[in-house]
Amino acid sequence: MDDQEELDRLLDQSERPTLTPDGQWRANYRKAQRQRRLAGIQLDMFGAPATEHFHRNPKPTKPEDWPLDYEITRFHDLSPGEQAQQIAADPHTPWARTTRKALTPEEKVAMIASATNWLRLGQRVRITGTTPSIDGSNERRVGRVGVVWRFCSPIFADYVYINLDLVGQERSEKVIFIELRDVTPIDD
Repeated sequence: MDDQEELDRLLDQSERPTLTPDGQWRANYRKAQRQRRLAGIQLDMFGAPATEHFHRNPKPTKPEDWPLDYEITRFHDLSPGEQAQQIAADPHTPWARTTRKALTPEEKVAMIASATNWLRLGQRVRITGTTPSIDGSNERRVGRVGVVWRFCSPIFADYVYINLDLVGQERSEKVIFIELRDVTPIDD
């Protein structure tokens, strides 16, 4: 039983492994965000667990407030003849097609080079664009604000992880993987 031996070894360790500087920053950020949201703690007179009260999150932005910079053709909006032509051309046709162009390698290099001026861990960013969902509707994430959470390997240098600020009734953090061209830095 290798799993049992590993569990025993981990339980015998008295000290936690040290965090990297980036990991320490993320832990401090989580703690600061929780403290910022915490409105107060209500102790129970009879020994029950304390109740924590939090400030309300801001309302989410409406996707209509952030128009997309490309066209979407929904399959169900086409006439039956156009649908038949599209299925004949591509039997695996998606529910929606987009005119959003993929970046060329030169454009990716230029975008990454320009992002080095502002891209850093903890930078506040706003999501200004996104790829369409499978049905062609605008993503809910457009217009959301967050911080740069983690960088990607050189293979995915044109992508970044963003920790979104909580909105509406959200209670758990959302870390998303998104293209660099869809985020812009902001000063908050």
